[in-house]
Amino acid sequence: MDARAFARGVAEDALMERAAGHLARSVREVGGRTYGLRVGLVCGKGNNGADGLAAARLLRRAGAHPLACVVDGADTLEGLPAVQRDRLLAAGGRLVADPRQAVAGADVVVDALLGTGASGALRSPYLEAVEALAAAGAPVVACDIPTGVDAATGAVDGPAVVATRTVTLGAEKVGLRLWPARGHCGDLVVGDLGIVEDDDDPAAVVLDDADAAAALPPPDAGAHKRSRGTVVVLAGSDDMRGAAVLAARGALAGGAGLVTVATTPAARESVATAVPEALTLALPAEPDAAHEALEAALDRADALVVGPGLGLAEPTVALVRRVVAEAGLPLVLDADGLNAFADEPAALGRHASPRLVLTPHAGELARLAGPDAYGARASQATGLAERWQATLLLKGPGTLVAEPDGRVFVTASGTAALATGGTGDVLSGLLGAALAGAPERGDVVAAAAHLHGRAGERAAEWVDGRSVTAGAVAEALGPALARLRGRDGGGPRR
Repeated sequence: MDARAFARGVAEDALMERAAGHLARSVREVGGRTYGLRVGLVCGKGNNGADGLAAARLLRRAGAHPLACVVDGADTLEGLPAVQRDRLLAAGGRLVADPRQAVAGADVVVDALLGTGASGALRSPYLEAVEALAAAGAPVVACDIPTGVDAATGAVDGPAVVATRTVTLGAEKVGLRLWPARGHCGDLVVGDLGIVEDDDDPAAVVLDDADAAAALPPPDAGAHKRSRGTVVVLAGSDDMRGAAVLAARGALAGGAGLVTVATTPAARESVATAVPEALTLALPAEPDAAHEALEAALDRADALVVGPGLGLAEPTVALVRRVVAEAGLPLVLDADGLNAFADEPAALGRHASPRLVLTPHAGELARLAGPDAYGARASQATGLAERWQATLLLKGPGTLVAEPDGRVFVTASGTAALATGGTGDVLSGLLGAALAGAPERGDVVAAAAHLHGRAGERAAEWVDGRSVTAGAVAEALGPALARLRGRDGGGPRR
């Protein structure tokens, strides 16, 4: 994008001034004033550092008191960084050699050390500079990325800046939406440089509330229960009945007009009691008989959810693998549905579903794609989605959704309150309802993930986040969806 702008005649210096303007503006906003604001800027020797030096000049012109340090030494600068150094000095600005001196007593400090090209653990003198920023005890504004995080993968391989605000330049970077990097960004804002064009193909898309609401429309006025979507949930076992309950509640709260839970005879009684709105189907223990019974339920279904709480008994694994190989409707595969393929992940690619959605957490993905797959999810997700011809929803902080056609979505919603047993079961049911209602929408899976995150946030408003349960998340889906549409949605039932 930079090169394209230069080819159009935009000067590199002009882009740097735009970047510096965004950075200086955020420093003033974080500091709460301009005149007399003491700002310590710690800069590297590349363009990221040059942005910091230019911002120091702009802040000085506005009445602030900036003090900057180039950690490699101001005399090592070349090209545009050297030009910005000279402009700052010509405007009466000051440079010091020690980052600790630059940040001492500052009201706001600026991390302008390293940009998007950096990866891996920090080395001297950048390591000491990051330590100085942390020791300053002042709000930190990061230029483009917090130093020490990987903007492509979200990895943090050692000490890294923890910013109050990150001004990411030109466009967002995928890694800044993924954890652990997201936890270092603070308030994440984009400094528009005018280099992104409408027809640019993004590396990823972050849905906002309006996007998610559009992908999850309310029922038509003339709707009936089957037109709203019929979902079959193959879930639960004698020892894990609650998973089937939670998946059913997720599907119903997600808008499905009719939900049938296929499970063991003992679990069926629990589901019928806990979720009276759902139909239930007791499956025989023998795989062929169970498949025959399930096929009858699938004849009029719009989507199928497989996996929560099923267990890994040999007959269950056989049933799951046959269902995935033969079921010709949108299918969500979660939990033990995924684990059923741990010894032969390639078999996932031989499914019959027109839209298969896989929802692994880190451990489940490791069993399917190797121990490093989750850490490299930003780079590997699209390849795995293509390999399995499936939508890959990688659960966790900064949930990532990769479609087999190469599109990637990253969720901006969610909370640590979701880190409790059963919330994934609720998500599976919600995904089933979303697919049953709008299987043709390319963003419906990402929209459901966004809503699930908002429901976790909503549930955490009702009680302390530490006390949120999966059942509360299911209950919060309706109020969260109402909020996506601009309504309050109310509180929990008493």
